[in-house]
Amino acid sequence: MAAELHRQREKACARCGQPSPVMYRVVRREEEGWVFLCPPCRRTEAQDNPEYRYGGTWKAAKGRGGSA
Repeated sequence: MAAELHRQREKACARCGQPSPVMYRVVRREEEGWVFLCPPCRRTEAQDNPEYRYGGTWKAAKGRGGSA
């Protein structure tokens, strides 16, 4: 009996709109609050941005806890 170990989820990048299996939770501008950015957009936003803050990494493949 095979169980599915991961569930797939999707998020779109707040900057370019493209889905990515890895997203970064960041603040680009304080008035905007937290958003999710794909890796290329995160690099662009982090450069020379004094308001930029990193808040964690989101991954599309999320494993389930517990033992089988």
